[in-house]
Amino acid sequence: MINFNALVSAVHLSVAKANQALQSENQELINRFFDAVTEDDKGVLTSGEMPDNSGRTSYRPKYVTIEYPTETPSGMETLHIDVPLLTIVPMSSPRISEVKFKANLEVNVNENDTLEVSFAKNNKKGLFKSDEVSNPVAELEITINADEPPEGLKKLIEGYERALRAQIPG
Repeated sequence: MINFNALVSAVHLSVAKANQALQSENQELINRFFDAVTEDDKGVLTSGEMPDNSGRTSYRPKYVTIEYPTETPSGMETLHIDVPLLTIVPMSSPRISEVKFKANLEVNVNENDTLEVSFAKNNKKGLFKSDEVSNPVAELEITINADEPPEGLKKLIEGYERALRAQIPG
């Protein structure tokens, strides 16, 4: 027997940790799409994870260079377009929206008037079932939805998309 409050707390704590793991995954977005840079005394930017003199770390987007064909008066030419990775990768923010925990429980009230539960035993016997007691079956259903990215991230992506469009003629 386990105290019912302890069971609910354990389930809640597990869901909270799972949601925290998803949030950490979303924070990894910065490392996937940006390089940390610092400015040395001469004003030269270098890659690294060292904060600048103000105690802040600056981030530069990671780019890929794509050859883009364009028609010019002298014929077809190839432009080299710097494309921020952030603008060409689909973005979503996963989160746990719903958790359903279903189980067959035996319920008892102890002498302190607190509720105690245990997983019910499956004692069904039948033609094709043995007399052995099987483990109770609990059902856990987790729904993970992909939310829209936060508004700040949307604005950042839109800014980089505008910069990308400015590089493409026409």
